[in-house]
Amino acid sequence: MGRRWYHEVSADWLKARQGCLTATDIASLVPEYKRYLKQKDPDAIPPGFAALWCQKHSNGFLDTSSPSSAAARGHIMEPYAVEEWNKWTGGYMYHWDDCIIINGSNGIGFSPDAANYPCPCRVKMGSVSDECRAINSILEVKCYEPAAHMKAFVESTDAHKERMQAAVPFAVLPQLAAATVLWYCPGAPVPMFSCTYSAAGLAEEIKMAFEIADLYRKVGESIEDAIANDPLKFHPASLHTMYSEDGIYQEWLASQVENDNVFIMR
Repeated sequence: MGRRWYHEVSADWLKARQGCLTATDIASLVPEYKRYLKQKDPDAIPPGFAALWCQKHSNGFLDTSSPSSAAARGHIMEPYAVEEWNKWTGGYMYHWDDCIIINGSNGIGFSPDAANYPCPCRVKMGSVSDECRAINSILEVKCYEPAAHMKAFVESTDAHKERMQAAVPFAVLPQLAAATVLWYCPGAPVPMFSCTYSAAGLAEEIKMAFEIADLYRKVGESIEDAIANDPLKFHPASLHTMYSEDGIYQEWLASQVENDNVFIMR
C-alpha cells in the first residue's frame, strides 16, 4: 500500500491569501499574461485573470485540506529540508508556516518557507512590518516526488519554472538580497540541490510580476465597475440567486441526516 500524506492548512492563512496576489497566483498567470500581450488589446479582459479575481471574491467554502497527497507530502517535509539546509550550509534559516507577508503598496504577497528572521506569527501578516524588513534572505522549498525532482535537477537554471516564485519575494520585500530555491527529495539519487537568485538575476521576472499585479488590479476594477453600473455587460442573462452555497449545503446535510441509511463523515 502506498503512503497517503495528509495535511490541514490554516483557514486564517487561506483567507489572508485571498486578499492579495500571491507568488503562486502570479506564476499561474504568466501564460495568460503572455497571451494577453500578443492580443495587443489593452481593453481585453484575460479570462484567467477574471477567473482568479472571482475565486478570491466569492463567498464559497474554504477547503483547508491539501489538494493532494503530493502537496501534503511537500508541506510536511519542509521543516526537515530547512534543518538539513542549515546543517550543510552552516548558516541558519528559520522555518515559516501558515504566515503571509503582504506589501500593501502593490497588493503582492508571499508565504516564505524559511527566512533569516524567525516567523513572528502563525497566521496572517497584513503588511510589511518592521520585523519583515529585517529579512534579507529567504528559502523556497520544493519537495517534489522523484521524477519531478530529477527533471528540475537536469534542467538549465534559466528554464526552471520556480524562477517566478523566487522573483515575487523581491517585489514584496525591496530590501531582499537573496532568494534560494531548495529542491529536497530524500531517497533520490541526488536528494538535495539549490539555486540562489538575486534581484538582478531575476530582473525580467520581477518586472513581469509587477505588470501582472497591475493588470490584475485593472481587471478587478473593470469587473467591479461593470457589476455596479452595468451587470448585464458580460452576459445578457446574468441573474441574482436566491440561495447561498452554504445554505444549500446545510440543507443538504440536514436531509442526509434524516435518512438513517446514510452515513456522513464530518
